[in-house]
Amino acid sequence: MKLLLAAAVAGLMLFQVGCATILKGDMQPISVNSNVDDAEVYINGTKVGETPFIGQVKRTKTLSSLEVKKDGYKTKKIMLDTSIEPVFWVNIITGGVFGSTTDYASESMWKYAPSTVNLDLEPVKKK
Repeated sequence: MKLLLAAAVAGLMLFQVGCATILKGDMQPISVNSNVDDAEVYINGTKVGETPFIGQVKRTKTLSSLEVKKDGYKTKKIMLDTSIEPVFWVNIITGGVFGSTTDYASESMWKYAPSTVNLDLEPVKKK
């Protein structure tokens, strides 16, 4: 009986330290596809790879810009939308004030939606 009680308390403590932070982390996988292979992918002005891109991006509350560029094509820029990670609500439901503040402070409570982006680049018209 004591072992069962200890396991229950340990489980509750796990939820108290930040569900989204523990279960989802502060990084999120995203993928960026384009009609042009090897186009450069930039997030907030930093090159993160080339299309087709699959990689980890830091979660953040503020909007992040995503840019896809390639010589001979018009640059395409969009803003990534954020929403609340559903796991964050587990802390609220279970009364985890400390856990939810951990998720908020680490910005792990946010996710980019959609996590898959498809952008078509248009060729630059030659004069």
